[in-house]
Amino acid sequence: MRKMFFVLCALIGFAFGQAFQDGLAAYNSKDYDKAIRNFTEAIRLNPDASAYYNRGISYMAKGDNARAIADLEAALRLSPNHDKAKSSLELARRQPSSNPSAPAAKTATVDELDISIRDASDYLNEKIPQGSKIVILNIQSNSSDLSDYIIDELIANAVNDGSFTVVDRQQLDAIRAEQKFQLSGAVDDKDALAIGKLFGAKTIVSGAVSRLGATGYRIRIRALEVQTAQVQGQFNRNIAASKTINSLMAGSGTASGGYATGSATAATPAVQASAPANNPGATSTIQGTMVPGKSLTEKLAWLRSNAESHNTYILEVNANENIAPNNTFGYEGTINITIVLKGDNANRTIRLKSHGTMFTVSPDVTFILDNNITLQGHSGNTASLVHVYGGIFRMNTGATITGNGADCGVFVENGTFEMTGGTISSNTAARQHGFGGGVHVGRGTFNMRGGTISGNTASNGGGGVYVGYGIFTMSGGTISGNTASNGGGVYIPSSTSNPTFNMRGGTIKGNTTTNKGGGVYVDGYWTVFTKTGGIITGYTSDQSNGNVVMAGSVLAKSGHAVFVNGYAHIKETTVESKENLSFSHGSASGAWDK
Repeated sequence: MRKMFFVLCALIGFAFGQAFQDGLAAYNSKDYDKAIRNFTEAIRLNPDASAYYNRGISYMAKGDNARAIADLEAALRLSPNHDKAKSSLELARRQPSSNPSAPAAKTATVDELDISIRDASDYLNEKIPQGSKIVILNIQSNSSDLSDYIIDELIANAVNDGSFTVVDRQQLDAIRAEQKFQLSGAVDDKDALAIGKLFGAKTIVSGAVSRLGATGYRIRIRALEVQTAQVQGQFNRNIAASKTINSLMAGSGTASGGYATGSATAATPAVQASAPANNPGATSTIQGTMVPGKSLTEKLAWLRSNAESHNTYILEVNANENIAPNNTFGYEGTINITIVLKGDNANRTIRLKSHGTMFTVSPDVTFILDNNITLQGHSGNTASLVHVYGGIFRMNTGATITGNGADCGVFVENGTFEMTGGTISSNTAARQHGFGGGVHVGRGTFNMRGGTISGNTASNGGGGVYVGYGIFTMSGGTISGNTASNGGGVYIPSSTSNPTFNMRGGTIKGNTTTNKGGGVYVDGYWTVFTKTGGIITGYTSDQSNGNVVMAGSVLAKSGHAVFVNGYAHIKETTVESKENLSFSHGSASGAWDK
């Protein structure tokens, strides 16, 4: 075969990154298999005419003209004036394929869906160890015919390529009927892995097809290792509507999986409400996709490239690690993503390499800090460790945020912070005007149902919690041993936005202030404070665990338990769980001392 037909398009190679460049190098070294693998990766990242052309001529060099024709036709659809692709295509059509396993072209023009399925098969051939037993389980779509078509093609490619042993479709159908799932519907990872183990398979292959705008589709094919539940690879491709897709969609019923939002939905179950205690070997109840990577840094990078809507991703850390700051959980064009960070079978500590926020939680993302994980700050840091910026941050038992100097542990600028367990300790607020050592709530919401906020310091107000413009509801947990000038435990300022503290349970004890409000400081007229449950200790009743106002010596009439600024409402003694207190817009009621 004459070399003149295989001149590679090197001039624009940098547009495709390292994979494209590696493909060029492999081709020039006559390592055509490696070239095909690299061009396949380049196509996955950016399906450009030059990537298809170069993979096509690599197939031609191997004598696999059927696949070459498919790629060269794809290149010409993307770039109709690609002269080299035209001449190579003419040559490929005149010569028979010398690869007995190569698929025959279905028509004179290969459909874009078929090209994507073929590319997905090539990608799986690269990512899954050769000789593995695999189950091609399901493709979620709103067309059972479309799902069946993709599954059949993937099976045919795997069998013809000779790369894997594929579980027979009839055997799978029997399990499908028993488990009552559809090949076009959703199957969660737990059930998929169980099916894989039942057949003795090494890998489960599943996927989804979703609408993309008015005329496009997004295809996703994922390989999940049965033994470890880790993702071995995920192929994503956006394609225009094709003749095959239109035909399948027109002649098929709607699958039960359906599309609630028009986006691809992942086979992952909802996050469980409960979490295990913090101890080595504890197993999280949260299920989802295990993110691949040797380090947390690699896993965060994987998420930036691969995160998709309606998925739960688990970042499991198996060693202590220092990471760069300013990691944002937010992915353009996606919604409803949950990210779980946890240690493996021992507590793991994550530190910052330099000043900055460790994690920012953007809208449409839920970030869960789970068991066996510690976020460790450092003195003089310039930002909070966790910044909630429109998303949801949840902290479970076994998680710790500690040691952040000069700023708070958690800053809820807007969005929601839900604390069901864990510990926020030894953080200092010198920035943010010195408010909120443990948690600083801006315009967001903080719901505390469990856990401990202790040993934090604020140079001004709210050693434990500061509620600037938002709402803090406490129904469980403990706020203790924090210090500030005002409001050792909790500080609620006066603002026309009506900052609110609702206490329905939990305990505020052992906090210290040098001015007013050892336990709680209510700043004035606009503040809303309501206590209908829980305990706020006072030094006058409990000198061991009572909140206290102390400047060298204990100060009387300064509100050891609670102080309302400007209205002389104080509580020096312990406020028991059955005692109610309230203050709003200048009016107070309940068991105040005066």
